[in-house]
Amino acid sequence: MLKRKIPSTGEELPVVGLGTWRSFDIGTGQEERSTQTKVLNMFFAAGGSVIDSSPMYGAAERVVGDLLVDAGHRANAFIATKVWTEGAQHGIDQMRRSMELLRVSVIDLMQIHNLVDWETHLSTLQGWKEQGLVRYIGYRCHALHHPGV
Repeated sequence: MLKRKIPSTGEELPVVGLGTWRSFDIGTGQEERSTQTKVLNMFFAAGGSVIDSSPMYGAAERVVGDLLVDAGHRANAFIATKVWTEGAQHGIDQMRRSMELLRVSVIDLMQIHNLVDWETHLSTLQGWKEQGLVRYIGYRCHALHHPGV
């Protein structure tokens, strides 16, 4: 799979990622999740790694976290998710919940969604980056369709 370098670090990522909106917003049943397990297996077999989710995507973060661990792909995944709330503590709570659901102690890319309270979240995320809780900080604006890295 074609890859591009992140300018700030030189880390290479595939140009194609896996979004989780709608397709991973499903229940807990094994039969219900079998298709998504197959999708993840094919995605990683093809050289994929970037998985993008959000707290706004219903059960997607929980499903992705469960399936990555259950299918043994956690180490292969580059996890991107978002914060989309107002206020420092609400943002912290939302991001910590995402980490819990995704079953990670570090988020690879945390994006400020639609720049909601971006100054507050940017300050928090800069501190989290220094602490090693996030690797990259970005933004996701639907109007622009360009995540920042």
